[in-house]
Amino acid sequence: MKNFNECAYLLNTSVESNKPLNNACVDTRLLQPGDLFFALPGDKTDGHSFLGQAAALGAAGFVASLDYHGSTYGVPCIRVPDVLKAIQTLAKHTLEETGAQVVAVTGSVGKTTTKEFIATLLQSKFRVMYSPGNSNSQIGLPLSILNNRDNNPDIALLEMGLSAKGQIAKLVEIAPPDIAVITTTALVHAENFESLEAIGLAKAEIFSHPKTRLGILDHEIPNIQEICLASPCFKVSFSTKSSAADYYLMEEKNCLRIKGQKFSETEITPLRICGKHNYHNFLAAAIAARHLGMTWEEIDNAARNLNLPKMRLEIVEKSGIVFINDSYNASEKSVKAALESIPGSGNKGKRIAVLGEMLELGKFSDNCHREVGKHSLNFVDAVVCYGEKSKPIQEVWLEAGRPVFFARNFNTLIDNLKSLLKEGDTVLLKGSRSNSLWKVLDEF
Repeated sequence: MKNFNECAYLLNTSVESNKPLNNACVDTRLLQPGDLFFALPGDKTDGHSFLGQAAALGAAGFVASLDYHGSTYGVPCIRVPDVLKAIQTLAKHTLEETGAQVVAVTGSVGKTTTKEFIATLLQSKFRVMYSPGNSNSQIGLPLSILNNRDNNPDIALLEMGLSAKGQIAKLVEIAPPDIAVITTTALVHAENFESLEAIGLAKAEIFSHPKTRLGILDHEIPNIQEICLASPCFKVSFSTKSSAADYYLMEEKNCLRIKGQKFSETEITPLRICGKHNYHNFLAAAIAARHLGMTWEEIDNAARNLNLPKMRLEIVEKSGIVFINDSYNASEKSVKAALESIPGSGNKGKRIAVLGEMLELGKFSDNCHREVGKHSLNFVDAVVCYGEKSKPIQEVWLEAGRPVFFARNFNTLIDNLKSLLKEGDTVLLKGSRSNSLWKVLDEF
Protein backbone atom coordinates (compact mmCIF):
# COMPACT_ATOMS: atom_id res chain seq x y z
CA MET A 1 0.00 0.00 0.00
CA LYS A 2 0.94 3.66 -0.05
CA ASN A 3 2.53 5.09 3.06
CA PHE A 4 0.31 6.56 5.73
CA ASN A 5 0.72 10.20 4.68
CA GLU A 6 -0.18 9.40 1.07
CA CYS A 7 -3.34 7.58 2.20
CA ALA A 8 -4.32 10.53 4.36
CA TYR A 9 -3.74 12.96 1.49
CA LEU A 10 -5.90 10.93 -0.91
CA LEU A 11 -8.66 10.87 1.69
CA ASN A 12 -8.46 14.66 2.14
CA THR A 13 -7.16 14.36 5.68
CA SER A 14 -3.98 15.70 7.23
CA VAL A 15 -2.28 13.24 9.58
CA GLU A 16 1.43 13.30 10.32
CA SER A 17 2.93 9.82 10.33
CA ASN A 18 5.77 8.31 8.37
CA LYS A 19 4.76 4.75 9.17
CA PRO A 20 5.00 2.35 6.22
CA LEU A 21 1.93 0.27 5.49
CA ASN A 22 1.62 -3.34 4.41
CA ASN A 23 -1.95 -4.30 3.54
CA ALA A 24 -5.48 -3.09 4.10
CA CYS A 25 -7.51 -5.03 6.67
CA VAL A 26 -11.12 -4.96 7.88
CA ASP A 27 -11.01 -8.05 10.15
CA THR A 28 -8.69 -8.26 13.15
CA ARG A 29 -8.64 -12.05 12.79
CA LEU A 30 -6.65 -11.51 9.59
CA LEU A 31 -4.62 -8.48 10.64
CA GLN A 32 -0.83 -8.58 10.36
CA PRO A 33 1.65 -6.10 11.87
CA GLY A 34 1.95 -3.03 9.67
CA ASP A 35 -1.57 -3.24 8.22
CA LEU A 36 -3.92 -0.28 7.87
CA PHE A 37 -7.13 -1.19 9.70
CA PHE A 38 -10.44 0.12 8.34
CA ALA A 39 -13.09 0.34 11.07
CA LEU A 40 -16.10 -0.54 8.97
CA PRO A 41 -19.58 -0.33 10.49
CA GLY A 42 -21.67 -3.47 10.23
CA ASP A 43 -25.13 -4.84 10.96
CA LYS A 44 -23.89 -7.00 13.84
CA THR A 45 -20.49 -5.56 14.77
CA ASP A 46 -18.72 -2.23 14.41
CA GLY A 47 -15.06 -2.12 13.46
CA HIS A 48 -14.50 0.74 15.92
CA SER A 49 -15.04 -1.76 18.74
CA PHE A 50 -11.90 -3.60 17.61
CA LEU A 51 -9.45 -0.69 17.46
CA GLY A 52 -7.81 -1.74 20.72
CA GLN A 53 -7.35 -5.27 19.46
CA ALA A 54 -5.99 -3.99 16.14
CA ALA A 55 -3.49 -1.78 17.97
CA ALA A 56 -2.34 -4.71 20.10
CA LEU A 57 -1.83 -6.79 16.96
CA GLY A 58 0.46 -4.16 15.45
CA ALA A 59 -1.74 -2.14 13.11
CA ALA A 60 0.26 0.75 11.63
CA GLY A 61 -2.81 2.97 11.47
CA PHE A 62 -6.58 3.22 11.48
CA VAL A 63 -9.20 4.66 9.19
CA ALA A 64 -12.17 5.57 11.38
CA SER A 65 -15.40 7.52 11.14
CA LEU A 66 -15.56 11.24 11.89
CA ASP A 67 -18.20 10.34 14.46
CA TYR A 68 -15.79 8.16 16.44
CA HIS A 69 -14.47 10.00 19.51
CA GLY A 70 -12.96 7.11 21.44
CA SER A 71 -9.32 6.17 22.00
CA THR A 72 -6.98 5.42 19.10
CA TYR A 73 -4.58 3.59 21.48
CA GLY A 74 -1.57 5.61 20.38
CA VAL A 75 -1.98 4.58 16.74
CA PRO A 76 -2.21 7.22 13.95
CA CYS A 77 -5.80 7.60 12.82
CA ILE A 78 -7.36 9.01 9.64
CA ARG A 79 -10.95 10.15 10.29
CA VAL A 80 -13.29 10.16 7.29
CA PRO A 81 -17.03 10.69 6.67
CA ASP A 82 -17.47 7.21 5.18
CA VAL A 83 -15.03 4.39 5.95
CA LEU A 84 -16.32 2.14 3.14
CA LYS A 85 -15.98 4.97 0.63
CA ALA A 86 -12.42 5.53 1.90
CA ILE A 87 -11.25 1.99 1.17
CA GLN A 88 -12.93 2.15 -2.23
CA THR A 89 -11.25 5.49 -3.01
CA LEU A 90 -7.81 4.16 -2.13
CA ALA A 91 -8.40 1.09 -4.29
CA LYS A 92 -9.47 3.24 -7.24
CA HIS A 93 -6.32 5.40 -7.00
CA THR A 94 -4.10 2.32 -6.57
CA LEU A 95 -5.54 0.67 -9.65
CA GLU A 96 -5.25 3.83 -11.74
CA GLU A 97 -1.57 4.18 -10.86
CA THR A 98 -0.76 0.69 -12.18
CA GLY A 99 -1.84 1.68 -15.70
CA ALA A 100 -3.01 -1.90 -16.19
CA GLN A 101 -5.79 -2.93 -18.51
CA VAL A 102 -8.75 -4.09 -16.43
CA VAL A 103 -10.68 -7.29 -17.15
CA ALA A 104 -13.84 -7.67 -15.04
CA VAL A 105 -15.95 -10.80 -14.68
CA THR A 106 -19.47 -11.14 -13.34
CA GLY A 107 -22.25 -13.70 -13.70
CA SER A 108 -24.76 -15.57 -11.59
CA VAL A 109 -22.81 -18.80 -11.98
CA GLY A 110 -19.20 -19.55 -12.90
CA LYS A 111 -17.60 -16.14 -12.39
CA THR A 112 -14.84 -17.32 -10.04
CA THR A 113 -14.03 -20.31 -12.24
CA THR A 114 -14.00 -18.12 -15.36
CA LYS A 115 -11.78 -15.57 -13.61
CA GLU A 116 -9.34 -18.32 -12.62
CA PHE A 117 -9.34 -19.65 -16.20
CA ILE A 118 -8.63 -16.18 -17.58
CA ALA A 119 -5.77 -15.79 -15.10
CA THR A 120 -4.22 -19.10 -16.14
CA LEU A 121 -4.40 -18.21 -19.83
CA LEU A 122 -3.10 -14.66 -19.45
CA GLN A 123 -0.28 -15.50 -17.04
CA SER A 124 1.40 -17.49 -19.80
CA LYS A 125 2.06 -14.19 -21.61
CA PHE A 126 1.36 -11.20 -19.33
CA ARG A 127 1.96 -9.91 -15.82
CA VAL A 128 -1.46 -10.32 -14.19
CA MET A 129 -2.61 -8.76 -10.92
CA TYR A 130 -5.53 -10.68 -9.48
CA SER A 131 -6.75 -12.22 -6.27
CA PRO A 132 -7.55 -15.90 -5.85
CA GLY A 133 -10.97 -16.67 -4.43
CA ASN A 134 -14.15 -14.66 -4.79
CA SER A 135 -13.29 -11.19 -3.45
CA ASN A 136 -16.04 -9.54 -5.45
CA SER A 137 -18.13 -7.40 -3.08
CA GLN A 138 -18.19 -3.71 -2.21
CA ILE A 139 -15.52 -4.53 0.40
CA GLY A 140 -13.88 -7.58 -1.17
CA LEU A 141 -13.04 -5.99 -4.52
CA PRO A 142 -11.16 -2.96 -3.10
CA LEU A 143 -9.33 -5.25 -0.68
CA SER A 144 -8.30 -7.49 -3.57
CA ILE A 145 -6.83 -4.46 -5.36
CA LEU A 146 -4.99 -3.10 -2.32
CA ASN A 147 -3.67 -6.45 -1.12
CA ASN A 148 -2.71 -8.17 -4.36
CA ARG A 149 -0.54 -5.52 -5.93
CA ASP A 150 2.05 -6.10 -8.60
CA ASN A 151 4.77 -3.55 -9.25
CA ASN A 152 4.07 -3.31 -12.95
CA PRO A 153 1.08 -5.41 -14.05
CA ASP A 154 -0.10 -5.54 -17.64
CA ILE A 155 -3.58 -6.66 -16.64
CA ALA A 156 -5.73 -6.36 -13.52
CA LEU A 157 -8.27 -9.20 -13.41
CA LEU A 158 -11.20 -8.59 -11.08
CA GLU A 159 -14.40 -10.36 -10.12
CA MET A 160 -17.60 -8.37 -9.52
CA GLY A 161 -20.57 -9.74 -7.61
CA LEU A 162 -23.98 -8.41 -6.67
CA SER A 163 -26.92 -9.18 -4.46
CA ALA A 164 -28.92 -6.06 -5.42
CA LYS A 165 -29.33 -3.64 -8.32
CA GLY A 166 -26.70 -0.91 -8.53
CA GLN A 167 -23.90 -2.82 -6.84
CA ILE A 168 -22.06 -3.67 -10.06
CA ALA A 169 -22.22 0.00 -11.10
CA LYS A 170 -20.45 0.98 -7.86
CA LEU A 171 -17.71 -1.58 -8.49
CA VAL A 172 -17.30 -0.30 -12.05
CA GLU A 173 -16.68 3.18 -10.60
CA ILE A 174 -13.77 1.73 -8.60
CA ALA A 175 -12.39 -0.40 -11.44
CA PRO A 176 -13.64 0.63 -14.89
CA PRO A 177 -13.09 -2.41 -17.14
CA ASP A 178 -11.50 -2.40 -20.59
CA ILE A 179 -13.02 -5.85 -21.16
CA ALA A 180 -16.05 -7.12 -19.24
CA VAL A 181 -17.55 -10.63 -19.11
CA ILE A 182 -20.99 -11.88 -18.06
CA THR A 183 -20.72 -15.66 -17.70
CA THR A 184 -24.49 -16.25 -17.47
CA THR A 185 -27.59 -15.19 -15.57
CA ALA A 186 -29.58 -17.38 -13.18
CA LEU A 187 -31.83 -17.11 -10.15
CA VAL A 188 -29.10 -16.29 -7.65
CA HIS A 189 -29.70 -13.64 -4.93
CA ALA A 190 -33.09 -13.65 -6.59
CA GLU A 191 -34.96 -12.50 -3.47
CA ASN A 192 -33.98 -8.93 -4.43
CA PHE A 193 -35.24 -9.15 -8.03
CA GLU A 194 -38.57 -9.53 -9.76
CA SER A 195 -37.35 -11.66 -12.65
CA LEU A 196 -34.39 -13.34 -14.34
CA GLU A 197 -34.42 -10.50 -16.86
CA ALA A 198 -34.00 -7.97 -14.05
CA ILE A 199 -30.95 -9.88 -12.85
CA GLY A 200 -29.55 -9.71 -16.38
CA LEU A 201 -29.95 -5.93 -16.51
CA ALA A 202 -28.28 -5.56 -13.11
CA LYS A 203 -25.35 -7.66 -14.35
CA ALA A 204 -25.21 -5.52 -17.50
CA GLU A 205 -24.02 -2.57 -15.40
CA ILE A 206 -20.57 -4.10 -15.94
CA PHE A 207 -20.73 -2.76 -19.54
CA SER A 208 -21.77 0.76 -18.52
CA HIS A 209 -18.45 2.64 -18.29
CA PRO A 210 -17.30 4.69 -21.31
CA LYS A 211 -13.85 3.10 -20.98
CA THR A 212 -15.18 -0.40 -21.69
CA ARG A 213 -14.36 -1.38 -25.26
CA LEU A 214 -15.58 -4.99 -25.28
CA GLY A 215 -18.37 -6.91 -23.60
CA ILE A 216 -18.41 -10.72 -23.66
CA LEU A 217 -21.70 -12.38 -22.71
CA ASP A 218 -23.55 -15.67 -22.72
CA HIS A 219 -25.66 -16.10 -25.86
CA GLU A 220 -28.34 -17.91 -23.83
CA ILE A 221 -29.13 -14.99 -21.50
CA PRO A 222 -32.92 -14.56 -22.01
CA ASN A 223 -32.87 -10.78 -22.56
CA ILE A 224 -29.54 -10.58 -24.36
CA GLN A 225 -30.81 -8.09 -26.93
CA GLU A 226 -32.05 -5.72 -24.24
CA ILE A 227 -28.71 -6.02 -22.44
CA CYS A 228 -26.76 -5.32 -25.63
CA LEU A 229 -28.77 -2.16 -26.24
CA ALA A 230 -28.37 -0.93 -22.67
CA SER A 231 -24.76 0.23 -23.18
CA PRO A 232 -22.70 1.35 -26.17
CA CYS A 233 -19.62 -0.90 -25.93
CA PHE A 234 -19.03 -3.51 -28.64
CA LYS A 235 -20.25 -6.94 -27.57
CA VAL A 236 -19.70 -10.56 -28.61
CA SER A 237 -21.69 -13.59 -27.52
CA PHE A 238 -20.49 -17.11 -26.77
CA SER A 239 -22.17 -20.49 -26.48
CA THR A 240 -21.67 -24.22 -26.24
CA LYS A 241 -25.25 -24.74 -27.43
CA SER A 242 -25.93 -22.44 -30.37
CA SER A 243 -23.89 -21.89 -33.53
CA ALA A 244 -25.66 -18.52 -33.89
CA ALA A 245 -23.35 -17.08 -31.22
CA ASP A 246 -20.29 -15.06 -32.25
CA TYR A 247 -18.15 -17.80 -30.68
CA TYR A 248 -19.42 -21.38 -30.56
CA LEU A 249 -17.59 -24.28 -28.91
CA MET A 250 -18.45 -27.86 -29.80
CA GLU A 251 -16.97 -31.04 -28.39
CA GLU A 252 -15.61 -33.55 -30.88
CA LYS A 253 -13.95 -36.92 -30.40
CA ASN A 254 -10.37 -35.70 -30.21
CA CYS A 255 -10.68 -31.94 -29.72
CA LEU A 256 -12.79 -28.95 -28.87
CA ARG A 257 -13.68 -26.95 -31.96
CA ILE A 258 -14.35 -23.22 -31.72
CA LYS A 259 -16.19 -21.60 -34.61
CA GLY A 260 -16.94 -17.95 -35.08
CA GLN A 261 -19.06 -15.67 -37.19
CA LYS A 262 -16.02 -13.61 -38.23
CA PHE A 263 -13.00 -15.94 -37.95
CA SER A 264 -11.83 -19.32 -39.16
CA GLU A 265 -12.48 -22.21 -36.79
CA THR A 266 -9.77 -23.44 -34.47
CA GLU A 267 -9.08 -26.65 -32.55
CA ILE A 268 -8.30 -26.82 -28.82
CA THR A 269 -6.88 -29.83 -27.02
CA PRO A 270 -9.54 -31.47 -24.76
CA LEU A 271 -9.53 -29.88 -21.30
CA ARG A 272 -8.30 -31.81 -18.26
CA ILE A 273 -11.10 -30.59 -16.01
CA CYS A 274 -14.40 -32.07 -14.85
CA GLY A 275 -17.82 -30.83 -15.90
CA LYS A 276 -19.02 -30.08 -19.41
CA HIS A 277 -20.41 -26.76 -18.12
CA ASN A 278 -16.81 -25.67 -17.60
CA TYR A 279 -16.35 -25.65 -21.39
CA HIS A 280 -18.70 -22.68 -21.28
CA ASN A 281 -16.49 -20.93 -18.71
CA PHE A 282 -13.37 -21.77 -20.71
CA LEU A 283 -14.83 -20.30 -23.90
CA ALA A 284 -15.49 -16.98 -22.16
CA ALA A 285 -11.91 -16.99 -20.85
CA ALA A 286 -10.47 -17.85 -24.26
CA ILE A 287 -12.35 -14.98 -25.92
CA ALA A 288 -11.00 -12.51 -23.37
CA ALA A 289 -7.46 -13.81 -23.90
CA ARG A 290 -7.85 -13.65 -27.67
CA HIS A 291 -8.96 -10.01 -27.55
CA LEU A 292 -5.98 -9.19 -25.34
CA GLY A 293 -3.62 -10.41 -28.04
CA MET A 294 -3.07 -14.12 -27.41
CA THR A 295 -3.05 -16.46 -30.40
CA TRP A 296 -5.23 -19.56 -30.47
CA GLU A 297 -2.06 -21.64 -30.27
CA GLU A 298 -0.98 -19.79 -27.13
CA ILE A 299 -4.44 -20.25 -25.63
CA ASP A 300 -4.39 -23.98 -26.46
CA ASN A 301 -1.00 -24.44 -24.79
CA ALA A 302 -1.97 -22.46 -21.68
CA ALA A 303 -5.32 -24.28 -21.37
CA ARG A 304 -3.46 -27.49 -20.49
CA ASN A 305 -2.71 -25.90 -17.11
CA LEU A 306 -6.32 -25.13 -16.19
CA ASN A 307 -7.54 -26.21 -12.76
CA LEU A 308 -10.86 -25.75 -11.01
CA PRO A 309 -11.07 -23.64 -7.84
CA LYS A 310 -11.51 -25.43 -4.53
CA MET A 311 -14.85 -27.07 -3.77
CA ARG A 312 -15.80 -27.13 -7.45
CA LEU A 313 -16.18 -30.76 -8.54
CA GLU A 314 -13.28 -31.85 -6.30
CA ILE A 315 -12.92 -35.63 -6.24
CA VAL A 316 -12.20 -37.04 -2.78
CA GLU A 317 -12.14 -40.76 -2.00
CA LYS A 318 -12.82 -41.84 1.58
CA SER A 319 -13.53 -45.32 2.89
CA GLY A 320 -13.91 -46.58 -0.66
CA ILE A 321 -16.59 -43.95 -1.39
CA VAL A 322 -16.01 -41.33 -4.10
CA PHE A 323 -17.21 -37.90 -2.99
CA ILE A 324 -17.67 -35.11 -5.53
CA ASN A 325 -17.27 -31.96 -3.45
CA ASP A 326 -19.08 -29.18 -5.30
CA SER A 327 -20.27 -27.56 -2.10
CA TYR A 328 -18.96 -24.02 -2.56
CA ASN A 329 -22.42 -22.66 -3.43
CA ALA A 330 -25.59 -23.59 -5.28
CA SER A 331 -28.28 -22.33 -7.63
CA GLU A 332 -30.74 -24.20 -9.81
CA LYS A 333 -28.44 -23.91 -12.82
CA SER A 334 -25.27 -24.94 -10.97
CA VAL A 335 -26.94 -27.90 -9.21
CA LYS A 336 -28.24 -29.22 -12.53
CA ALA A 337 -24.76 -28.87 -14.05
CA ALA A 338 -23.19 -30.71 -11.11
CA LEU A 339 -25.70 -33.55 -11.40
CA GLU A 340 -24.86 -33.89 -15.08
CA SER A 341 -21.17 -34.12 -14.17
CA ILE A 342 -21.53 -37.23 -11.97
CA PRO A 343 -19.70 -40.07 -13.74
CA GLY A 344 -21.61 -43.21 -14.65
CA SER A 345 -21.44 -45.82 -11.93
CA GLY A 346 -21.06 -48.83 -14.25
CA ASN A 347 -21.91 -52.04 -12.44
CA LYS A 348 -20.55 -50.98 -9.06
CA GLY A 349 -22.13 -48.76 -6.47
CA LYS A 350 -24.95 -46.25 -6.34
CA ARG A 351 -24.95 -42.60 -7.35
CA ILE A 352 -26.27 -40.44 -4.51
CA ALA A 353 -26.77 -36.68 -4.32
CA VAL A 354 -26.70 -34.77 -1.06
CA LEU A 355 -28.63 -31.63 -1.98
CA GLY A 356 -28.69 -28.79 0.49
CA GLU A 357 -30.91 -25.75 0.43
CA MET A 358 -30.48 -23.10 -2.24
CA LEU A 359 -30.85 -19.85 -0.32
CA GLU A 360 -31.73 -16.21 -1.11
CA LEU A 361 -34.26 -17.22 -3.78
CA GLY A 362 -37.31 -15.47 -2.32
CA LYS A 363 -40.50 -16.22 -4.22
CA PHE A 364 -38.60 -18.46 -6.65
CA SER A 365 -37.40 -20.89 -3.97
CA ASP A 366 -40.00 -23.66 -4.12
CA ASN A 367 -40.04 -23.83 -7.91
CA CYS A 368 -36.23 -23.85 -8.18
CA HIS A 369 -35.96 -26.70 -5.68
CA ARG A 370 -38.73 -28.61 -7.44
CA GLU A 371 -36.98 -28.22 -10.81
CA VAL A 372 -33.75 -29.51 -9.28
CA GLY A 373 -35.70 -32.46 -7.88
CA LYS A 374 -37.10 -33.32 -11.31
CA HIS A 375 -33.70 -33.01 -12.94
CA SER A 376 -31.99 -35.17 -10.34
CA LEU A 377 -34.30 -38.11 -11.09
CA ASN A 378 -32.34 -38.65 -14.30
CA PHE A 379 -28.86 -38.71 -12.81
CA VAL A 380 -28.77 -40.34 -9.37
CA ASP A 381 -30.18 -43.40 -7.64
CA ALA A 382 -31.07 -41.67 -4.37
CA VAL A 383 -31.16 -38.18 -2.86
CA VAL A 384 -30.54 -36.90 0.65
CA CYS A 385 -32.17 -33.49 1.15
CA TYR A 386 -30.66 -31.15 3.74
CA GLY A 387 -32.54 -28.20 5.22
CA GLU A 388 -36.17 -27.12 5.33
CA LYS A 389 -36.12 -25.28 1.99
CA SER A 390 -35.04 -28.48 0.20
CA LYS A 391 -38.39 -30.17 0.94
CA PRO A 392 -39.75 -29.65 -2.61
CA ILE A 393 -36.93 -31.91 -3.83
CA GLN A 394 -38.07 -34.57 -1.37
CA GLU A 395 -41.66 -34.18 -2.56
CA VAL A 396 -40.66 -34.77 -6.19
CA TRP A 397 -38.83 -37.95 -5.28
CA LEU A 398 -41.68 -39.23 -3.10
CA GLU A 399 -44.12 -38.60 -5.96
CA ALA A 400 -41.85 -40.61 -8.25
CA GLY A 401 -41.60 -43.46 -5.72
CA ARG A 402 -37.81 -43.12 -5.57
CA PRO A 403 -35.58 -43.45 -2.49
CA VAL A 404 -35.19 -40.09 -0.76
CA PHE A 405 -34.07 -39.05 2.73
CA PHE A 406 -34.51 -35.76 4.58
CA ALA A 407 -32.38 -34.17 7.31
CA ARG A 408 -33.05 -30.92 9.17
CA ASN A 409 -29.72 -30.89 10.98
CA PHE A 410 -26.16 -32.00 10.34
CA ASN A 411 -26.16 -34.92 12.79
CA THR A 412 -29.23 -36.44 11.14
CA LEU A 413 -27.63 -35.93 7.75
CA ILE A 414 -24.52 -37.84 8.78
CA ASP A 415 -26.60 -40.63 10.35
CA ASN A 416 -28.55 -41.01 7.10
CA LEU A 417 -25.38 -41.10 5.02
CA LYS A 418 -23.61 -43.63 7.23
CA SER A 419 -26.55 -45.99 7.04
CA LEU A 420 -26.95 -45.48 3.28
CA LEU A 421 -23.44 -45.36 1.82
CA LYS A 422 -21.36 -48.39 0.91
CA GLU A 423 -17.97 -48.91 -0.66
CA GLY A 424 -18.09 -48.18 -4.38
CA ASP A 425 -20.78 -45.48 -4.12
CA THR A 426 -20.40 -42.03 -5.67
CA VAL A 427 -21.74 -39.06 -3.70
CA LEU A 428 -22.31 -35.48 -4.89
CA LEU A 429 -22.21 -32.77 -2.20
CA LYS A 430 -24.04 -29.65 -3.40
CA GLY A 431 -25.77 -26.82 -1.56
CA SER A 432 -25.55 -23.15 -0.65
CA ARG A 433 -22.37 -22.16 1.14
CA SER A 434 -24.06 -21.77 4.53
CA ASN A 435 -24.94 -25.49 4.40
CA SER A 436 -21.20 -26.25 4.86
CA LEU A 437 -21.63 -29.59 3.13
CA TRP A 438 -17.86 -29.96 2.76
CA LYS A 439 -17.87 -30.88 6.46
CA VAL A 440 -19.43 -34.21 5.48
CA LEU A 441 -15.96 -35.30 4.35
CA ASP A 442 -14.64 -35.03 7.91
CA GLU A 443 -17.12 -37.73 9.02
CA PHE A 444 -15.84 -40.51 6.76
